[in-house]
Amino acid sequence: MHQSTAHRPARGDASAQPGGAWIELDVETAATTLDEAWRSLVAGPGAPPMDDPLWQRVYWRAFGATQPPRVHALRIGEGVAGVIPLQPGGYVVRRWTSGFNAHVPYGTVALDASGRVARSALDHLMRSAQMLELGPLYVHDAATVALTQAARQRGYRVSLDASGADAILDLPSSWAELKKSLGANLVASTPRKIRQLQRLGRLEFAIVTGGAALEHVLDESFMLETLGWKGERGGPGAPIRASQETLQFYSDLATAAARAGRLALYTLRLDSRLIAFEYCLRGNGRIDLLKLSFHPDFGRYSPGNALRFLLLEHEIGAGQATTYHMGLVSEWKARWASRVEPLGRLRIYDRGIRGTAAYLLKSWIPGRSRQQPVVRRAGRWILSRLHGAWLLMSLLDAA
Repeated sequence: MHQSTAHRPARGDASAQPGGAWIELDVETAATTLDEAWRSLVAGPGAPPMDDPLWQRVYWRAFGATQPPRVHALRIGEGVAGVIPLQPGGYVVRRWTSGFNAHVPYGTVALDASGRVARSALDHLMRSAQMLELGPLYVHDAATVALTQAARQRGYRVSLDASGADAILDLPSSWAELKKSLGANLVASTPRKIRQLQRLGRLEFAIVTGGAALEHVLDESFMLETLGWKGERGGPGAPIRASQETLQFYSDLATAAARAGRLALYTLRLDSRLIAFEYCLRGNGRIDLLKLSFHPDFGRYSPGNALRFLLLEHEIGAGQATTYHMGLVSEWKARWASRVEPLGRLRIYDRGIRGTAAYLLKSWIPGRSRQQPVVRRAGRWILSRLHGAWLLMSLLDAA
């Protein structure tokens, strides 16, 4: 996965370099004062959009009201070697967490991926917490590996728990090559479905990247998403309109991404009627699918597959993107993907009493108890004792 090409200190620990210091800011201030340096840090080939200040500002405006995050940044001269937005939390066990919800399918840590910067980040963060929780992260990303190694070198307890995988379609240089890589059923059935749709009326494929039409097309897309099964359930699978926070996030993200030249709202219309859309971001050589839906009345014609066929053909012809990221792997995504990249949640604990208790409760006991009945029984006994100690520490904290 991507490795940042931002400025790297020549030697020694980054925080000890001349002019190097960790600062802590709110998101709005960080996005304003660090904008160019922050964007430079996360603009490498293949870097996901979630690390960018554009995403962070929009995301926390929508979802960060109850627990405002803090942006930890390592300034070195005019640049930055690390930018880590984290939510504070915990009373008994103080912790820093990524604070991401289901609308953030994956990400990385915005660090110059050298060991000295990772060690400096841990030294800074663990001074004010007993636990650090990051993710979902690309497991094999250079910064994830550097942080994991640095934590073990520092003697911290570490767990990296599986959190699904990103379904990725690698885009070759020609449409003919891509069709060879897809399943025979997709290649045979999708063009047939497109022809069937064309017999019903005028079929139009378009890409909305901004302009006066954007607000109207977003409204159409969000309304389309409420039809069928998605309009009948809550939780992460609920339509965008089901939550004011979610609606704010995707509306503001589209507007900001359009201004930055990153939005790609792919649409498929039949006689001007929207029958499928894919809400994506483009940049750093990748396309990231965030939301999609199709009209249930046309389900027999697979309009979602038809749209995907057309958008992939267009993007391969344009030659700007090399990967199409569909998010957490599922049955339908596996049919399109050429590979998957594992995701994980990285947790780092200090070796004090509270860090050890958190490690046992979150990592060691649950993992071992699934394997051995003896450990399961011992785990229940330990947890009962820890629970009493936990309540005592809570009362001391409250006092």
